[in-house]
Amino acid sequence: MLKLSQMAMHEWEFVYPNTYHDLMDQFDAGCESYEEGDIDEAEKIFRAVLAQMPDHLDAIHHLALVLSERSLMGKARDLWEQAVRIGHKAFPQDFELGRDRLEWAWLENRPFLRCLHGLALTRYDDGETEEALRLFQELLSLNPNDNQGVRAMAQEALFKLGRFEDALEIAEQYPNDIMPQTLYGRALTLFKLGRRQEATVALQEAIEYLPLVGKELLKTKHHLPRTARPDRVTVGGADEAYYYWEQAGRFWKKDAEALEWLREVMKQAATKRRRLHTTHVKAQTQTTPDRH
Repeated sequence: MLKLSQMAMHEWEFVYPNTYHDLMDQFDAGCESYEEGDIDEAEKIFRAVLAQMPDHLDAIHHLALVLSERSLMGKARDLWEQAVRIGHKAFPQDFELGRDRLEWAWLENRPFLRCLHGLALTRYDDGETEEALRLFQELLSLNPNDNQGVRAMAQEALFKLGRFEDALEIAEQYPNDIMPQTLYGRALTLFKLGRRQEATVALQEAIEYLPLVGKELLKTKHHLPRTARPDRVTVGGADEAYYYWEQAGRFWKKDAEALEWLREVMKQAATKRRRLHTTHVKAQTQTTPDRH
């Protein structure tokens, strides 16, 4: 039976029975098969692990991933729901969301956080936006460092619900974030709230860090770059820009005024870059010594 152990004030860690550790080699073999694309063998191994330890959260999560690849999303969702119920049962009575944490930094917490994330994503994909948002917010509460990038989906859900104040609150919790969902999302949120001057400053910052995102949003045709890799995203790259458009482009597209504002700020940024380049070239020319 799983339980939580308190590691520090309001910080907790999952503790697993000896069976969990005894099954580690077998579970790792399943993960290796999954990563190599042999999902039949992976499914067989994960089911064998669960036959010996039904509350093995990581095996449940990976079996759900296998079923997702087979397009059995209903069964995958059932598994993630089962895992989250198991995890919640381990919470002590005095565990309080918003105060107590299950940090990603503790490796033992990751299986539960993965399962909670998987459930939240399936709820969102099934159109249960409010419930998905509740789960995203639980994840952010348990692990504020947000190693899983949950804040991006939370902001998308809030945009979908028209809750712009709440979306801004999430963006401002991560002031140094360079995710496009946070940078461009914060700018659009401020614009939606009528705080145009602040919005323009935020958009200028977003364009400075991630100019390709702004360009992607203004395109009339969108194509996944040939250089895109399914297992990674290039920070500042064309693939990142495409994925942001794919996820959040509709929120910009349905607001013609916001798109025109983006276009104007992009033009101003381009003009500024040209001026700086010209000034730099002139300065270099003036300081170059005459070698004749």
